[in-house]
Parts: sequence; C-alpha cells; structure tokens
Amino acid sequence: MIKGVFWNAIEKYTGIVIGMMVSMVLARILTPKDYGTVAIVTVFTTFLGLFSSMGLAPAIIQRKDLTKSNLDSIYTYSILIALFLGSILFFSSWGIASFYEDSKLVIITQVLTVPFFFSTINMVPGTLMVRDKRFKLIARRSLLLGVISAIISVGAALLGAGLYSLIIAPLLTTPVVFFWNQYYYHLKIDRTFDIEPIKRVFSFSAYVFLFDFFNYFSRNLDKLIIGKFLNLSALGIYEKSYRLMQLPMSNITFVIHPVMQPVLRDFGEDHEELGRKYAKIVKFITTLSFTLGFALYGLSAECIHFFYGGRWDAAIPVFGILALSIPLQMILSTSGPIYMVCNASKMQFWLGVRNTVTTVAGFLIAAFAFGTIESMAWAWTITLFINFVFTYYLMYRYVLKISILPMLRELVKPAIIAMIVYAVILIFDFLGFKNDIVALIVKSVAAVVAFVLSVQLLHQYNIFMIINNEVKKIQKK
Repeated sequence: MIKGVFWNAIEKYTGIVIGMMVSMVLARILTPKDYGTVAIVTVFTTFLGLFSSMGLAPAIIQRKDLTKSNLDSIYTYSILIALFLGSILFFSSWGIASFYEDSKLVIITQVLTVPFFFSTINMVPGTLMVRDKRFKLIARRSLLLGVISAIISVGAALLGAGLYSLIIAPLLTTPVVFFWNQYYYHLKIDRTFDIEPIKRVFSFSAYVFLFDFFNYFSRNLDKLIIGKFLNLSALGIYEKSYRLMQLPMSNITFVIHPVMQPVLRDFGEDHEELGRKYAKIVKFITTLSFTLGFALYGLSAECIHFFYGGRWDAAIPVFGILALSIPLQMILSTSGPIYMVCNASKMQFWLGVRNTVTTVAGFLIAAFAFGTIESMAWAWTITLFINFVFTYYLMYRYVLKISILPMLRELVKPAIIAMIVYAVILIFDFLGFKNDIVALIVKSVAAVVAFVLSVQLLHQYNIFMIINNEVKKIQKK
C-alpha cells in the first residue's frame, strides 16, 4: 500500500502543482464569469459520467474472476454508452445555453463532448491500470501530459483565447490517456455483445452507481443553484474557492483512496484487522487534516490574494468557511473503500441517499432563506458534519461490527494540535503585515513549526526519529 500511495502521490502532487501554477496565471487573465461558464458544463458532464461508468470500475477491481473475454464485453458496452451519452450532451448544448442565458455554453458543451467520450471508453483500461497496481506508470503519464497541457493552456490564454483556454487540458489529455492505456491492455470489441459479464458484476456495481448518483447531487447542486438563482460570476467565485479548498484533499486523501480497495480487499472478512488498519489511516489523515482546515481558515485572505490576485476578494469568506470542512471531507473520502471491501455497497447506497437528502435540504435553505454564496458554503460544511456522524455510525455498527471508540480517540490529539496552530496564526496577525505574500510565508512557516512541535510533544508521531531514520537510509544508499 505504501508503494502504491507513493506513486499515486507522485501523480497527484505533480498534477496539483502544475494545475496550481496554471490557475495562478489564468485567474489573473480570466474573469469569475469565465470560470462560472465552464463550471456549469462540468456539472453536466459529471452527471452524465455517472451513467457512463455505472459503478463498474470498483466492481472490476473487486471481482477476481473476470476473464479477458469478459473485459472485452464490458469495454464494448462502454463504447456504446459513450456514443449514446455523448450525443445527449452534444445536442443538449442549446438547452443548457438557453437555461443559463449564455450563448457561449453551446460551443463549450459541444467541445467538451470529445473528452467526455474518451473518458467513458477509458473506464475499463483505466480501471485495469489501477487494479494491476501500475501506479508508477500512471504517475509518469500524468506528469508528462500535465506539463504539456499546462504550457498550451497558458500560452492560449496569453494569446487571447479567453475561457476556451480552460478546456484545452481535458481536450488534449483524455484521448492520449485512453490510447496509452489501450496500448497496454489491447481490449477488443466483442461482436457477440455478450451481456453475461455485465450481469455478473451488476449486483455489486448497481449500488455503487446508485450511491454515486445520489452523491452527485450533494456535490454539485450548490453549483447549479448558484449558477441559476445568483449569477455565473458568483458561481465562478464559489467554484474557485471550492477548488482551492480541494487542493489539500487532492494532496493527501486522493492519493490514498485509489490504493485502499485493491490493497485492503483481502481483509474484507477479518473486520477486527481491517478496523485496526483503518484506524492507522485515520490517525494519519486527521493529524494533517485538522491542522490544514484551521490553518487555511486563518490564512484565507492571504491564500486568495496569492493564488488568484486582488480582484477575487469576494472569495475570501467563502474559502474560509469551506476550509473548515476539510477534516470532515478528508476522513469521509476514505470510508467508501471500507464499505466496498466489506461488500456493503447496498448499505453505502442507502447511506448516500440519506446524506444527499440532508445536503440538498441545506443548500435549498441557504439559497432561498439567505441567497448568498457564503450561506451556501455554510450549508456545505454543516451538512457534511451531519453526514459524517451517520456514515461512521453505520460503518462501525452494522458493517465492521466493532467499537467505534478507537477511531474516535484518533480525533482528539489532532484537534488539539490544530487549535495550537490556529492560535499561532492569530498571534502573528497582530504584526500587521502590509504584504500578503510576506504574511503568507511567515505565518505558514510559524504554523509548520507549531505543527511539528505539537505532534512531537503530544507523542502523535515521533517526527525527529522518522527524519533520522530516513537520513540513515539515504546515507546507506
């Protein structure tokens, strides 16, 4: 698992760093409305993407009895689905543009049909790359494509391409990723259209799909509501705040999540051992996530100015509120693989329904009672806490059937460490920095020092011993 996480981290980290640099440039060239326009189309492509995968990816990883012929059959149906859904997306472009009263949505939607098609037919070969733990190869591919697409995107923006520079990356990378994966697995079209493999994995994948379907609304309804009932500029501000908040999650949990199911599936029957291993994962994630959430809340103004520039001030309170949800999101993002390795996808589905109802209700109350992007951010954070409680109650009570107390104990020290770090940031606020970049650097350094000392003194981890051991390994080599 450590090897998989390492190479998955290389892939994600390089993508995040490259994406961050591109975003810093484009945010100073483009307007919030440009980002809001592309964000609307992304919401629709994400929705149709649920039907393109149908929860088959986790099922392919979980089922060890699928033959090459079975995979060819599933691949064939993914091509048919891609053609069907791609056509729906293409011809719905005029309706989307009319609903949001922006003619640019027509061409943006139609162009993004191309990466949507290749992303759909890449479902099987892409999943096989993960199933076979080819994380090193994936990391190299992502680094290469990330650098190339970043150069082209920034160049296009500087030449006046406007919002169209935002869609260059997916338009370039998704076809290349598909042909790259196809080279390694040589999947073929099954002319017999054998549906038996689909039936075999359907009992597992159906509930995964239904969970993802309902979870989609909890993740995207806020954007749909803001885009329609507020405006696309407000959506752009909210979307950029949300994306920036997601960076820590991408850096940590998203490098762990893809590795968890392939590695932990062998412990699906031993719930006690699975619970012990999962507690170690929670300990690591909470140690980082609590501090990140509180620190970014305290550094919200400096972060927005550093990454996006001075004309994005409206994003500061939104980003600060969303930052408080980081610990909950990072821990929750690891719960899905536990449900899957325990073959509890049906329970995960019903949990997703309940959580979605809570989140949607929160968004609707925020939109109609308050009507601000700040209220939408609070709705997301508050409902996420409610969903966190229900998710882990069900997991430990009915899936793992073990005590939840060991996991809850892992939350205490990280919370104390986070409060210490936040207090240090507040103290440095009194220095009255005139330059936001200087303030960000000084406060961040102080926060890191406070974090390391707190982790060491509270015996959460022996950081100095870990560093010493790594130095000795390097010296031996």
